[in-house]
Amino acid sequence: MAEISVQIQPDRLVLFDERAVDRLCSAAAFAGLIQDVSRNEGDDQGRYINVFFITVDPKRFWPVLREQLVQVGLQGACIVTCTGRDGWNDYLLLHHFDPQYRTGEARFL
Repeated sequence: MAEISVQIQPDRLVLFDERAVDRLCSAAAFAGLIQDVSRNEGDDQGRYINVFFITVDPKRFWPVLREQLVQVGLQGACIVTCTGRDGWNDYLLLHHFDPQYRTGEARFL
């Protein structure tokens, strides 16, 4: 199993719709691809919302999640990571709102 984490930074969007996060968490497109979804919020030099998806098939789940982020308008304000075989010790950056950190198409081993 892998955990794909989406950190949303609402202050990066001109217009932030709280319902977009709810739509992301309950997307019907995720049926059969995730085992659990949870979220938390906080403020660390700006508000953030973390959404955690547990999936057994991150290779299939990531393209679906990426499309949903675009559909709900959150891709410009989020960072997406996936835990590796050794948890956070070998995580993979899948998406970053700042183009300087973008890694292109993620490859899963």
